[in-house]
Amino acid sequence: MSLSLVEFLEMLYAKYNDKEKAREDPVYFLHSFDDIRAREIIGIVAASLAFGRVSQIIKSIEKVVAIMEDNPRDFLLKVPVDYLMAKLKGFKHRWVKGSDIVSLLYACKILIARYGSLESLYEHCKARDSDPAVGFAVALRNASPEDISVLIPDPGKNSPCKRLRLFFKWMVRKDNVDPGGWTVETPANLVVPLDVHMWKFGKELGWIKRASPDAKAAIELTQAFRLFCPDDPLRYDFALSHLGMEAKDYREVISAVKKLSKTYDCEGKN
Repeated sequence: MSLSLVEFLEMLYAKYNDKEKAREDPVYFLHSFDDIRAREIIGIVAASLAFGRVSQIIKSIEKVVAIMEDNPRDFLLKVPVDYLMAKLKGFKHRWVKGSDIVSLLYACKILIARYGSLESLYEHCKARDSDPAVGFAVALRNASPEDISVLIPDPGKNSPCKRLRLFFKWMVRKDNVDPGGWTVETPANLVVPLDVHMWKFGKELGWIKRASPDAKAAIELTQAFRLFCPDDPLRYDFALSHLGMEAKDYREVISAVKKLSKTYDCEGKN
């Protein structure tokens, strides 16, 4: 019995939709915080550092989370910048320095004081912009005392904003991997956090026409996934990304999916 493409994707989802599978993923840090306001602070830090080798990502996030005590929101609102600088002195994650993390946290502190939460900031951006990620990124960059492009890229330069969209995914979707918590957005409106594995997947299948992994490429891939799951286009993101990391020969996986995709036209025809 042959599988359809949707059945194959659902099979992958069933396999990877497991909290244990997330243990070696930045999202796992969010599961330790039941309070949504604490979770969103941990989430923005974890997502911003989600690049490079997984083992190093986990170590770097652990170092930042460790200084924020049991209640990251209260901690962030009460501690001075000098304290954060002292605690993160010598911190380095690839080209990200401790001062970059401090600037991001300071920007979050300013925006939380202004809007009440990062979720409320998102809601404000959603009401004003067609793509809330753009306004959210601009707000963080403007509130930061220093340039934080290494953590929050300029959306005006057609960046896919992969890490910011990863953060939104964690905070909006809810299953065994993504903890969710935000109620001002629905999974249907999320955009794929376009990493190298998802870029390769979409490009090989012809679902991405763009020549580079930019913001428009992320939209193209999201639109393709909406055909399979319009209410939750990012449903298969974790499974496919981790399959790409784990597969000894990802090309074999893509080849198999290509065969299945011939029965499903991503321009909307079966």
